[in-house]
Amino acid sequence: MDIFIASNRQLPIRYYVQEAVWIRRGGSTKLPELTLPFFVEVEIQNHYNLQIITDYIFDFQKQYKQTEIQLFIKDTALLATMQEMLGHHKHRQHAIYILPLQLNL
Repeated sequence: MDIFIASNRQLPIRYYVQEAVWIRRGGSTKLPELTLPFFVEVEIQNHYNLQIITDYIFDFQKQYKQTEIQLFIKDTALLATMQEMLGHHKHRQHAIYILPLQLNL
């Protein structure tokens, strides 16, 4: 998986076939970094489609008054891009933490 998204709220699954982006339920993966109860795995074939991930997060946050989200990203270039895309997003009620994935899966 390229990205793990964890949250304090149930996360929806999404499949964007044309864009080759799959956001699906987290399986039996055991990641000690995950401290929030719900998570999804994200597989993205083309990094040009990262806007889909940010839109997914913002749409998710609109559903709730308060959310906490952790993004664990395997690729360092992808990590830097997501930090740039989401780093300016500052809301008191919606915390986003973008972290490198420490384990080899």
